[in-house]
Amino acid sequence: MAKKGGGGSPAWMATFADLMSLLLTLFVLLLTFAEMDIVKYKAIAGSMSNALGTARKDKLAGVVEIDGSLRRTAAKNVDISKREEDSSQQEEDVQSVSVALPVLSEEELAAALQKIGEKDADELKTVLSDAIEGEMHKSGVSVERDGSNVVIRFPSSIAFPSGSNSLNIDFTDLIEKLAPILKETPGDIIVSGHTDNIPLHGGAFESNWDLSAARATSVIHNLLFDHGMDPQRMTVQGFGDSRPIQSNETVEGRAANRRVEITILSPDVMAELNKAAEEAGAEVSKGFYDDE
Repeated sequence: MAKKGGGGSPAWMATFADLMSLLLTLFVLLLTFAEMDIVKYKAIAGSMSNALGTARKDKLAGVVEIDGSLRRTAAKNVDISKREEDSSQQEEDVQSVSVALPVLSEEELAAALQKIGEKDADELKTVLSDAIEGEMHKSGVSVERDGSNVVIRFPSSIAFPSGSNSLNIDFTDLIEKLAPILKETPGDIIVSGHTDNIPLHGGAFESNWDLSAARATSVIHNLLFDHGMDPQRMTVQGFGDSRPIQSNETVEGRAANRRVEITILSPDVMAELNKAAEEAGAEVSKGFYDDE
C-alpha cells in the first residue's frame, strides 16, 4: 500500500513569513521616522493638478514648524474657479511692489545719496550755529557746509596768542559748547591748522608748518582729554600757508588765512542705507539729533 504524503505548507514557509513580517515592520518604522517636505509636495501636487486639469486641488493652509522641521500641516480644498482671481491678485501685488521699489540707475542713486548727505549736513550746520550763535557775530567764527561735510572755522586771533599753540580761554569756552554736539555726531573729525605766508623768525617753531600742526594738535588734545572724544575719529592736519582762503597781500587777507578748522566728515551714506534696508519700516535718515 502506498504511503500518503503530509498536508500543509513546507516548513521553510514559516521562516519566509517571519522574514516578510520583519521587513514590513522595518519599512513602517522608516516611514514613521521620515519627514515629508510638505511645501515641496504641495508645489508638485499643484503642478500635476494643473497639468491634468483636475477640477479641485488641495491648497496648503498652514504649516507648523518646530525645531526647524515641519511637524503639522492643515490643508483645505479650494475650488479651481478661484484660481484666476488669485492669479490676478498676485499680478496686482507685483505691480504695487514695482511702484514702491523703483529701480534706480547709478546716476539716480548717486543723486539720491547726495541729497541725503546734504540734508544731514544742513541739520548739523543749523545745530552748531545755534550753539555758538553769539560768538559767531562777535568773534568771526563761521559754520559752513562743504558738500556733505560741515566746517567750523575759527580765526587764530581768538584761538591762540600770536606765535603760540596755547588755547585762549575764549576758544576753550567755544569748544566746551561744541564738544557735546561733536560727540553725538556720526562721522570722522579733522582738525586742521592754517597760517599766512609770513615766515616765522625765532620762537618755538621753525616754520609755519610746525605752528599750524601744533595748533591743530592742541585742539585735538582738548577734545580728547577734556571732553572724552573717541581718538579713532580724530585726525590732525597742518597745512601752513598752502591753503589760503583770501589773498595774503592784504592785512585782512592774512588775518583770515590764520585759522583753525574743525571738519565733520559725512558718514558713509551707502552704509546707512544698507542698514536701514535691513530694518523693515526704518527711516533711511533720522537726522543727527533726534531724541528718539
